[in-house]
Amino acid sequence: MAPESVARHPSKQRKRKATRAAGVIELEIESIAMRVGPGADAKTVTAVIRALKVTT
Repeated sequence: MAPESVARHPSKQRKRKATRAAGVIELEIESIAMRVGPGADAKTVTAVIRALKVTT
């Protein structure tokens, strides 16, 4: 018996969503280091930075 040919569909590549290069922001105030990751709440980050500024 001859092997049957298998109909193959061309492989489809999935489209990737465009991703932003999300980095980490690092602040150092009076030897206190603070890292802010992607998705951090802006109001919380602002409050923490202001609190650090008051203590220096």
